[in-house]
Amino acid sequence: MPERPVSLSLDGSPYTIEATGQRVVDKAVELQRRATRLRDQGKLTEATLRAYFGDKRFEQIAESNAIEGSTLSVGETALAVEKGMTITGHDPAYSSDAINLSRALAHMVELAKDPSPSDCRQIKELHSLVMGGGPGAGLFRSNPVRISGSPHTPPATWHQVMSNMEEWERWSRGQAETIAALRAVVLHAWLTHIHPFSDGNGRTARAVMNLEFIRAGLPSVIIRRKDRLRYYEALAESDTGGDLEPLSELILARAEDALRDLERAAKRHEGYDAVQARLREEQAKRAAIWNDAVRLLFSLVDDAIDVTLGGTGDLATRWYEAELSVDDYVALSQGDSEGNSWLFKIDLSVPGVGRCRFLAWTGYRSDELRGATGLDEGPSVFWSIPDPAGNRMWWQDDSKSPGVAELTLELPSVDRWVARMPDGKVDRLTPSRVAQRVAKGVVDALADQ
Repeated sequence: MPERPVSLSLDGSPYTIEATGQRVVDKAVELQRRATRLRDQGKLTEATLRAYFGDKRFEQIAESNAIEGSTLSVGETALAVEKGMTITGHDPAYSSDAINLSRALAHMVELAKDPSPSDCRQIKELHSLVMGGGPGAGLFRSNPVRISGSPHTPPATWHQVMSNMEEWERWSRGQAETIAALRAVVLHAWLTHIHPFSDGNGRTARAVMNLEFIRAGLPSVIIRRKDRLRYYEALAESDTGGDLEPLSELILARAEDALRDLERAAKRHEGYDAVQARLREEQAKRAAIWNDAVRLLFSLVDDAIDVTLGGTGDLATRWYEAELSVDDYVALSQGDSEGNSWLFKIDLSVPGVGRCRFLAWTGYRSDELRGATGLDEGPSVFWSIPDPAGNRMWWQDDSKSPGVAELTLELPSVDRWVARMPDGKVDRLTPSRVAQRVAKGVVDALADQ
């Protein structure tokens, strides 16, 4: 689920997503995240893609044409496309339709390499291939049409069709940043609503829908012949009331099917584990939140010491840029000191008073803090001082820590630091309050020498 609500702007389109709008948006966002996770894990190898699309190519053609009435099976479709055969026992037009759609889908993959939003030119190119270059291929119609079984009447004249398609194109360009899966639903529904061609509208609309999916790194969607009635009912809902919810539910369900199949192909060929990848992504997100919070905290500490000193003395600070990697974060979350790292050094001297130095470093949470709070293992910030015995550079002595002995966060929350004081007490403090305590502790340590 997204960290905060993501909105879908349908302004300028004829559509709404009323009852479950945010749930639909959340589903679309999660699909995009899963696809990105798969790509970022480096699992979309040529072997994976060949295995997946080798299985799906002819299924997609057969199912899309079946919605329009084709009776060819997936195997018969493969014969028609690969061998150019006319399949006996079926209308010869179905074999031609399979070959034409195969060419259109191949061109769709090429179009997807262009990141610019779908437009009328691309639609005409796809339609021309769907129709095999015959009469009317790639041309917006100038005659009225009826949609079989639907009460909706598409625009009648060429000028009305053009006006509608120009509006469609403006929305496509203006909403280029809209979540890809929902862009696909809107553009598909709207195109079937306009019905800009005399024939081949459904196949072209589904090709445009999949163009949007592929551009976004998602696998293409297959609306199956068994979905035919549900699909037509959903389109009718969008035509008559502008409600995209039924169509969105169907298309996003099929998009999840496609993504799950792609993940399975990656698992077979690359050992990809979707659950482990998601958990790794969550670990990376929390490590990034931790790093941001620590950087902010020590910026506040630096400022607070300056304010407390009021221009007296010399303050030198150094940030070691030791951000936790994901592996470091995981190690500290397992109580493994391999994730330890230096964070921040404070060196303060005041003429006639003396000098004090502190090193802030990251380690795993202490037993004392976990016992007082019930927290599990995780990263904490600790303090060290120069070793008074001189046996080592730095020495951890909680009683001499500046204001706080240990700091941690209950991720993903960052508005309160869990602070263990030098006397062992535990409190929850805002970042600014922590910075004030550390600044006072640093100055007090210098004055108490």
